Amino acid sequence: MFGKLLKYEFKAVGKWYLGLYAAAGLLSVIIGLWIQNIMSRASIEGISNYSNGYQFAQSVEAIFFVAIMVGLALIIAGLFLSTFFLIVNRFRKNVYGRQGYLTMTLPVTNHQIILSKLTAGFVWSCLSSIATVLCLFIITFIAVVPNTELSMGEVFLAINEAFKELTGLNFFIYYGFLLMISTVHSILLIYFAISLGQLFKDHRTLLAVVFYFGINFVEGILTSILLATSGTFSTLGNIYNGGTFDAYYIYSLILSILLASGYYFGTHYIMTKKLNLQ
Repeated sequence: MFGKLLKYEFKAVGKWYLGLYAAAGLLSVIIGLWIQNIMSRASIEGISNYSNGYQFAQSVEAIFFVAIMVGLALIIAGLFLSTFFLIVNRFRKNVYGRQGYLTMTLPVTNHQIILSKLTAGFVWSCLSSIATVLCLFIITFIAVVPNTELSMGEVFLAINEAFKELTGLNFFIYYGFLLMISTVHSILLIYFAISLGQLFKDHRTLLAVVFYFGINFVEGILTSILLATSGTFSTLGNIYNGGTFDAYYIYSLILSILLASGYYFGTHYIMTKKLNLQ
């Protein structure tokens, strides 16, 4: 039954996201080819040799180029915004809205309901982040790499080596774990804020928003206090002097996991003991 819940979550919005991914990829290819063409023309013709008519053509071209860049930025922003509202609405409506009456009659546990929605939200969030990185990769690969002596593999290796020398950590492993933990943490915080908001009879959405920002504020203060009292700030301050980043990294991961666990079990408790459907 958990598999069916998960399949339903992906099927409900899959076409929308595939369309956005395809549009972002297409615009990235166009931008990459365009930049490559501009760089090739500049190297061959020389920027100082433009005539008045050519300058006008270039200005018109610039308008279209900027328009496409803005279009790509809007699509990427749309991916993240739509993912955020998807996470909010799918949980709020399916669990605490009118659809909750149907959801709660399914032969599944509250753990399965939370995990199915968490998994779907996690996948869509990660795909949005990966899509953004791929767009930048496509543009760089098409536009920059053909005009340099470096391959993309060498560029990535240089980035990783610089990051490892600075922090003592592997760049890709670090950001991979950071992406996973922070995404799960953020989604569970949303679920917990929505669950707290539904404890009240009126103004549930407004209260959920208040709880969300309130918890974020308290979490920020708590994080700062814990980092300061543990001496992690002093470790962090030594990074650029050749110090290690390991303590800060591990401490941040542990803190995020503990907070995410609290949000998860808090949400489960409210769904089990304090359920208040519309």
